[in-house]
Amino acid sequence: MGSLPDLTERTRHCRPAARTVSDPHRHRTVVPQIPVSTIYKKEWPWRKTKTQLKMPAVNANRRRESAASSLGAASVRRLITRQPQKIPKLIITRFTLLCIASGLCSTAILPFTAYAGAEAGAMPLAVMHTVAAIAAPFSPLILQKTGTRHVITLSHVLVCVLLVAHTIATPLSILLFLYAICGVMLSPMELALAASATSFAQAAGDESRRKIALRRALRALRATQDVGLVIGSLMLGGALLIWPEDLMPLLQLPANTMQNFSTPGWPPSEDDLVEEDIEERTCGASGCPDVQSLVGTALSAEGRRVVVAVWAGLALAAAFLALYGAASTPSPPPDARSVLRDPRSLLGAPMGLFIGLQQGFIYTSYIKWYGVCVGGWSEAWRALCGAGALQALAAATLSMAAARGRRGALAAGGAAAHASLLLALLRWRAARTDLALPTVAAAAWGACAALWDVLQSGICVGGPGWRGPWSFTLTARHAGLALACGARQFLCVRTQLAVLALALLTALTSHGALELRLRRDLRHRS
Repeated sequence: MGSLPDLTERTRHCRPAARTVSDPHRHRTVVPQIPVSTIYKKEWPWRKTKTQLKMPAVNANRRRESAASSLGAASVRRLITRQPQKIPKLIITRFTLLCIASGLCSTAILPFTAYAGAEAGAMPLAVMHTVAAIAAPFSPLILQKTGTRHVITLSHVLVCVLLVAHTIATPLSILLFLYAICGVMLSPMELALAASATSFAQAAGDESRRKIALRRALRALRATQDVGLVIGSLMLGGALLIWPEDLMPLLQLPANTMQNFSTPGWPPSEDDLVEEDIEERTCGASGCPDVQSLVGTALSAEGRRVVVAVWAGLALAAAFLALYGAASTPSPPPDARSVLRDPRSLLGAPMGLFIGLQQGFIYTSYIKWYGVCVGGWSEAWRALCGAGALQALAAATLSMAAARGRRGALAAGGAAAHASLLLALLRWRAARTDLALPTVAAAAWGACAALWDVLQSGICVGGPGWRGPWSFTLTARHAGLALACGARQFLCVRTQLAVLALALLTALTSHGALELRLRRDLRHRS
């Protein structure tokens, strides 16, 4: 309980309104008796009663805001520590099968294109790519009406039918019809593969992860196609070892016929090559002297039928894999905006034309003049294999460098490398005895081709309304391929290299303008 406080000290601070009871003496003040309970609770009647303080509403709001901020911080921490959204396993499996199908089809069609283009059969290839260039603007509509799965499967089946037709005695008119039909489905197939990559990227989550997934999907498709070119070239080299061409009947010709071929000074010396320019004497499809076929190897008729039949079987297997791997959902309708107003259409067309020209040149004139003319098909398949191997390696590494914003430096380096390569091919004669140069030059050419494809597909594929501009780019690519296959029949290699140099300069100018235009538009939107 404690002792009572000093009452005289308390009276000094008492309120004026406190009531006191006075007796007649008036000399002392009598305080009424204080109950024990009041003393125990220390509640004195002369002391100001302390009312319970109420917390203001601001403090309650602050508590609620603090709790809310704590919850928000916890949510942010959970978002940061949460693992990124994973792509469903079924989508990954199907896209992997689609990549394998694309690789198998490339194993069949790319070495066959090089084999047919290097010989006298470049004109049917020109017909096929001409039809593909005509059908490319209608590819988004075909894809929207037919669907991705049906387009890819049907195109692989047509490739199989075309290859089977070369294993039997098929009339030329039927072969040209099959080439044209394959050309109709060639552009929609390429658009369908790019659309499958974008559909795969849609399941990655937010926008940044979608861009990363799209780059990886395009990289996987490109890698399987390049690996398919390498495997097909190895198959061609194996067939050359098993079924070599028998050249003995040519060696048993009369002496007056062989006087130009069996000279004791073969291979010719450097001085002979300076005095007599073989390429200036023979141009176009006959740009390779027949004498040089005696120093190399060729594939026999039976070997051609066997290897083409194996390629046809791979194309059929690719069709079955694509039937399961491609997406069954219909493609979205084409964009209603004008394709010609999109800068990716007009400014991307020169680069697409150059890509088609250089690809057609490497598959036709280069393989013939710098491969078959030097060491026969035993040298040509090595050039194809080197081009495919370095192309796959360059596409994988350069796409990662382009994703980090080094596109300008890559374009400048690629321009210098490709220009140097064109100059080296202009100065080098195909009949020289240096058999390593065709393979090295083809590998360097494949690296440059991978760079241009990575730079252009990184800009044109993906984003709003990309199908229309990409179909316009496919038109330019197939037009370049058709022109290169036609030039194989009529133009000299020197003339083709000069045209390629001019096309490279135009492509670099338009590509730089497109890069600046897209950066400016991105700045305006941000």
